[in-house]
Amino acid sequence: MAQQATQQLQPRVSDSDRLGFTLFLALTIHAIVVLGVGFTRSDKPESNALPSLEIIFSNSYTLEEVKKPDYLAQANQLGGGKAEDKARPSAPVSSNTPISQRGISDQAREQLRKTQLEINQLYFISQLDSPITTDQQILNRKQGAEAQQSGEVEQRRSKIARLQAEIRQMVIDYAKRPRSITLTASTKKAVEASYLASWVRKIEKTGNLNYPQEARIKKLDGRLRMNVRLNASGEILSAKVTLSSGNNILDQAAKRILRLAEPFAPFPEELKERTDQIVIIRTWEFKSNQLITNGEVI
Repeated sequence: MAQQATQQLQPRVSDSDRLGFTLFLALTIHAIVVLGVGFTRSDKPESNALPSLEIIFSNSYTLEEVKKPDYLAQANQLGGGKAEDKARPSAPVSSNTPISQRGISDQAREQLRKTQLEINQLYFISQLDSPITTDQQILNRKQGAEAQQSGEVEQRRSKIARLQAEIRQMVIDYAKRPRSITLTASTKKAVEASYLASWVRKIEKTGNLNYPQEARIKKLDGRLRMNVRLNASGEILSAKVTLSSGNNILDQAAKRILRLAEPFAPFPEELKERTDQIVIIRTWEFKSNQLITNGEVI
């Protein structure tokens, strides 16, 4: 009986107790490590840091050796300029500072890198071809200027030839142009005055014998001015009403009377020696069923 009671009083450790104790111990150890380990800033001055130089690619070089370089490159290049601080040399296709690429996916970053490499390759190829391209451009500009100058010279020559042809034609036309005299009331030469008086008498006689019937019935009066050109044979070359009477009946009647009065007398010999044509300028007046012409200016 006593032996059975002793067995019942002994504590029993289950699997759950062992798992709980293990978790507690692990958490305690982690807490000690996390809370017990820390980082502090070093008191060592920055001046003791190792020196460094950036390596770049130089597109040009100088013969003078650089004593205190700011960068490492494949050739010597003595810097210049007015800036107080040094600046990183760059090509037209590079940037002065690294490009921030935060937020860019790996695929986009790889595509950007490929694009930059292609641009750099094109730039260096263009640098190699630049002397040939420049010479070709100079040759092309020279040839273009020569072609343009040649074209301008050809245009000037063509224009000069055209003007010379026009001048020659004007001289020929002027030489062929008939001599002409204008007869008005101011004419004083006896031979012209005599011919004009004869012409006026025939016009007024024909006009009064053939006075326009419609104007007579309607009692129309009016004045008009007409230029008549005659050749040496007395033939009418042209007739133009330069100032209308304001009534078409009278204007047409004047032209009809002029045609009815043909033919006119040929020029006298003395007049033929002086001119080939004459222009007679007269004012025609229809008034009270009568036609009168005069040299009055209206």
